[in-house]
Amino acid sequence: MRILYVGGTGEISSACVKESKRAGHDVTIYNRGKTVGISPRGVEHVIGELENDQIYGALAERNFDVVCQFLAFEQETVERDIEFFSNHCGHYIFISSASVYRKPSPAPLVSEDLPLGNPFWSYSRKKAACEKRLLDAHQAHNFPVTIVRPSHTYRERLPSVVVHGDHLAWRVLNGKAVIVPGDGESVWTLTHAEDFAKAFVQISGKSEAFGECVHITDKVGYTWNMIMRTISSEIGADVRMCNVLSQTLVRYEPSWTGPLLGDKSNSMIFDTRKITRLTDNWHCRISLQEGIRRTWPFVTERLKRGYRPDDALDRLIDRIIEDHAALRVEI
Repeated sequence: MRILYVGGTGEISSACVKESKRAGHDVTIYNRGKTVGISPRGVEHVIGELENDQIYGALAERNFDVVCQFLAFEQETVERDIEFFSNHCGHYIFISSASVYRKPSPAPLVSEDLPLGNPFWSYSRKKAACEKRLLDAHQAHNFPVTIVRPSHTYRERLPSVVVHGDHLAWRVLNGKAVIVPGDGESVWTLTHAEDFAKAFVQISGKSEAFGECVHITDKVGYTWNMIMRTISSEIGADVRMCNVLSQTLVRYEPSWTGPLLGDKSNSMIFDTRKITRLTDNWHCRISLQEGIRRTWPFVTERLKRGYRPDDALDRLIDRIIEDHAALRVEI
């Protein structure tokens, strides 16, 4: 197939590009060209801004079999995609987010038909609005759409909460404690991007997936305490955890409200029966331990190149931990 990736160099999309090439497809990526050396040999790279109608419109007229939209976060972007790619692609796949679901979840197992509406995160509500517009176009104009909802998917970045994975590693290696929300026992689903990519490429161009919303996630969850202990084991350094209520954390930094209350502090286990049915019995093969082991060399390389965290954020983390320690002493 002739496949266009809008994006193609991100944590998830770069793995999908590589898997598409491995499967023998003809791959084009479209992005700003800011990330160099990511794509495998033989991938066509068209450079342009997403807002550039001239370049983007000409690309759409090349009639791709599959268009994979990784960069749309606003309804206006998918409106333009509907205009450009209607009658010019065989299958349009929109990368949404598993954070679109109502919080707190009305069910312990998250299936694709649960109600949407994340009250804590505008990002999730915007993704849900994009989904609705695309599914409406699928119904009204026979625009062949599939909505893919990944959860926390990683490849080169350590799983983390509140801070970036490199910041987490930097703190651990410098003997500093890290913050884990609540008691650390909420259950979180992690998926390695190479596993994600295998399922994604299998449903690309597949008519049975038209009009469907589908999870591509692992079906196994881990507590944040388990995740941190696994990171500790794989990098060979003790991780000192400071457990702080999510509601307390967002009082320190309101911008954490969406990523915490709307996402990572919730227990999320996914029903993966639909993606299993749409593929050749796909399931994740990379364990948490193996995933962290594969990720660590990328992190190590960035740290060796002189990575330093944002000083203001690091001081805030220190202050939260100090305040929490003082509170425990008073109790």
